[in-house]
Amino acid sequence: MKKIFPIWIVLFSMLAGLGFAQMPDTIEIEPFPERSHHNTSQKDLEGLWELSYIYDKFKPFEELYPNKKPTLYFDTVNKTAIGHTGCNIFSILTYLEGNGIDVLGFMGMTEKWCEGNGEDIFLTVLKSAHTFEIDDEGVLSFSCGNLEIMKMKKLDDDQSHPYSIPKILALNPTSRE
Repeated sequence: MKKIFPIWIVLFSMLAGLGFAQMPDTIEIEPFPERSHHNTSQKDLEGLWELSYIYDKFKPFEELYPNKKPTLYFDTVNKTAIGHTGCNIFSILTYLEGNGIDVLGFMGMTEKWCEGNGEDIFLTVLKSAHTFEIDDEGVLSFSCGNLEIMKMKKLDDDQSHPYSIPKILALNPTSRE
């Protein structure tokens, strides 16, 4: 019995080696299709946006936001955003550089009780975003690394603030024209 065991090991190793020998050295991967997009500036980010997609592997989008979709109003002059989670209103301070974005902190938020976990998912994903891009169709995409985590579409392009808060000009000498 002791002599049969090593023979099986050798026979198995040879068969496994033959199987791997037939695998190609390189695997050709088809690249992702190119999305049409234009150079996104911070000025393009200005305005009111409504959530149309969010990365969540547990619940569908419609189930997370059955009544009202989250919105964000970007004020790029003051580097802030005011939004609605679908339940509560909040404001954040952002860092904008090129097409990079980071949430530096929350400045305030209402504390209404919200059903479900759509609000928590929205705020977590928003804090995870590090880059943004607006494609040719006007869809704003946020990414974390190579993963697209959120998409928003622009709402009315009027200059009035959706939360009736006046816009203040920041003291930034580089932004004056």
